[in-house]
Amino acid sequence: MKLNLARSAGIQAGMKVLDVGCGQGTFTVCIAKIVGGTGKVTAVDISDEDLDTMNQNLDKYKVRPQVTFVKADAAELPTFFAPESFDMAVSYRLIEELKQPKQLPRIVSSIFQVIKRSGIIMMLELSTETSGIAEENLIRLHRDIGNDYFPSQRKILCCLKGAGLINVDVETVLTDISYSGEVFLKSNISQDEVWPEFKERIMKELWPSIEKYGMTYPKIKKFSGRKP
Repeated sequence: MKLNLARSAGIQAGMKVLDVGCGQGTFTVCIAKIVGGTGKVTAVDISDEDLDTMNQNLDKYKVRPQVTFVKADAAELPTFFAPESFDMAVSYRLIEELKQPKQLPRIVSSIFQVIKRSGIIMMLELSTETSGIAEENLIRLHRDIGNDYFPSQRKILCCLKGAGLINVDVETVLTDISYSGEVFLKSNISQDEVWPEFKERIMKELWPSIEKYGMTYPKIKKFSGRKP
């Protein structure tokens, strides 16, 4: 799924791509696969707590030479990179993980400054427009228990426009990924990176519904805009 999303973002061989909020690097790997040996991926995250896992993924998929990790605040990118350093910038579920949601406009403006003219910013986020209980289970897991941030589509588009991007748009992509309650339990409640401290609450509030209906990824929203 992530590889298809990276391809659909318009990433091409030889590009210099900024991956904002890289986490464990699973999306970073997909970007690196596409840019190839002539390209470069700069993976940024405010924390390096997942760096070991990220390095394991880079080694596993043999893309380490293409990737550089930089520990940086997404709202302060011009402090770390020169203006127009990247052909494009992408993020996968960055907004969802924001601990300070009010920083979103500043983050988009920060990214805007370090991409080249005509470069694309694309932000990929889970849609909360669910169809069915299985999709709602996954959103409830992240939003209601994990306290993740899911702003409205309008708010995200306004942030992109406010940063100065043109051709701002949103596209919906189907994911077609589901798993049963049994698979969820076998993952030790770590599916989708849920922290262990939420296990008791998950089992109490969500497990009956997960056991009956399973969990399904909702659609992905691709928010994008071009730097004039």
